[in-house]
Amino acid sequence: MAYYAAGIPIPKLARRLRRDERTVKDWLAGKKRVPWWVPEVLRLQHKEVQDMNRHISYASDSYKQFNRPPLATVTELGQLQRHQLNNKKPQSMTELRLDDFDQVRLVIGA
Repeated sequence: MAYYAAGIPIPKLARRLRRDERTVKDWLAGKKRVPWWVPEVLRLQHKEVQDMNRHISYASDSYKQFNRPPLATVTELGQLQRHQLNNKKPQSMTELRLDDFDQVRLVIGA
């Protein structure tokens, strides 16, 4: 329990476990026996937060936003081969021609 409760203030921990602050203090001090479900609940909550953070960080297109290194694979010689992310700059509106978007002309074939 002490591992998962580290860094969490006692009032917040008591509210998360739906127990009195005095009871949580006694558990942490070793005065009372910790029920079996307390470390399990804290472990599951901790795991859920980690999973949510992982999903949020992988959902982003920009790895630079989360300071992640670029993807790489290990070659058969044991060297890392870096993969460049597709960072193509979108075309500006001045480079696009209006004829490319004229759907009537494309359908008729004129």
